[in-house]
Amino acid sequence: MALENQRYGRNKDTLVNKTYIESGEYKRKFDNATENKEVNKTLYDCAKTALKHRSGTAFEDMYWIDSDTGKIILSVTDSTDERAIVYSDKIRNIIKNKKNIITIHTHPSSMPPSVSDLNSCYYNNYEKGFIACHNGKVFGYTADESVNERIYNMYIQSYIKKGYDEYDAQLLTLEKLSQSENIKIWEVNINER
Repeated sequence: MALENQRYGRNKDTLVNKTYIESGEYKRKFDNATENKEVNKTLYDCAKTALKHRSGTAFEDMYWIDSDTGKIILSVTDSTDERAIVYSDKIRNIIKNKKNIITIHTHPSSMPPSVSDLNSCYYNNYEKGFIACHNGKVFGYTADESVNERIYNMYIQSYIKKGYDEYDAQLLTLEKLSQSENIKIWEVNINER
């Protein structure tokens, strides 16, 4: 029954404001996401398509984009794992030798990049990654080294014990880690890169 409800968009916490996703304001967030206009257009198109597709669910869609051409290399739009994209052998084989990949995927909980996102970016040698949150926020990230999950989780728990909610605890953890690790996280806003 839970999967049935997910399929038909009955999870109110993960509903997407489709009017906002279609707006010029949302589209302009992607205008300067990268230095390549074709990539920026593809990122916006993928975000819009994925968010509409996954509105009201806890499932994610993900796209791998060629950073030179803006063409979609690969996509996963049929994931049945909640809040995750599982890398199949097919995905690994397609991306393993590519050096110019930018990714975008949805986050139904509208959270910033996770430690898994950062480590996936590093281990798969992605140029950068983007997250299209169901609440309309967009995050970008890069990772030039892996992040220790135990340290990441330790920081989050310490912030939660101090009274921060999970969202703020995650943002503060990412901010703290970016001071000592070779990672970068930013919220994508209009006229920013």
